[in-house]
Amino acid sequence: MRDDFTSFWGHRLKWTYLLGVVAALLSPVFYVIVISFNEHGFAARIYEFTFDWYRVVFADKVLLESLKWTGYLAVATVAVAVPMGVLAAKFYRRTQRPVPFLVLMLTPLFAPADIMASGLLVYFKHLNGAIEALGDSFGVGWLYGWFELGFMTAVIGLVIYTLPYVFVIILITMSRYRDQQTEAARSCGATAWQAFWHVEFPQIRAGVFSACSFVTILSFNETTRTALLKGGFDTFSNVLVSQMLNIGMSGESYAMAGMMSILSMVVIGAILIYTLARTERLERRARAMAEPSMSA
Repeated sequence: MRDDFTSFWGHRLKWTYLLGVVAALLSPVFYVIVISFNEHGFAARIYEFTFDWYRVVFADKVLLESLKWTGYLAVATVAVAVPMGVLAAKFYRRTQRPVPFLVLMLTPLFAPADIMASGLLVYFKHLNGAIEALGDSFGVGWLYGWFELGFMTAVIGLVIYTLPYVFVIILITMSRYRDQQTEAARSCGATAWQAFWHVEFPQIRAGVFSACSFVTILSFNETTRTALLKGGFDTFSNVLVSQMLNIGMSGESYAMAGMMSILSMVVIGAILIYTLARTERLERRARAMAEPSMSA
């Protein structure tokens, strides 16, 4: 939206600059997508458009299985990380020591992926051994395998990785919310959950949905943590990296990378379009309500 104090050309130049920066950042992605539709692959003198590489990808049972497991990881990570991010943002707004809490929440962002994954790998190995030793000392077998490398350890690694992003996204959205609204709802007899669901959540819903989408994309793109913590199943990013290391970037590899790039851009684009349309609709409604009513 352009206000009355912004010049016409200044508004256009700002959008031109923004779109130019985005195009420059995404140019390598677009190049990979273009190559993925070339029948002759990378660096070919002749470009012939085809969907054959994508047909090969969707006929690959190993890849389809890895996509299934990656989807499970994404759903589980969203189900755990987003509620934790909401609770962390609510606690941050009420704590008397916001700076130490903020540092604690953002610390995983400063740990390199390989170091964090290696540390978690060693931690789960020792923790699983300690729990099994405890089971042996008590003569019970149901303590075995609690923290063996597998789906749960991979989810824990992804939650640690994505939780800071969820916290920041929701905290930014929650900054527009006033706690007095919750107090007013509670004074009218609403429970804490009713006040959150009917008063607070509608105002932070955009941030929650954005966090869900961001966690899903991060779960599909994450390689290092899942590679070391996943146990005996494959994920999409691990299959892609393994294929590139073993046989190089083939047409199928470009199709796999292009498929993930297209999916990510479609998800983000849909969210942006929905957000812009909803914002425009709310602004029109607010302007209509602000206009003085004309008496008949």
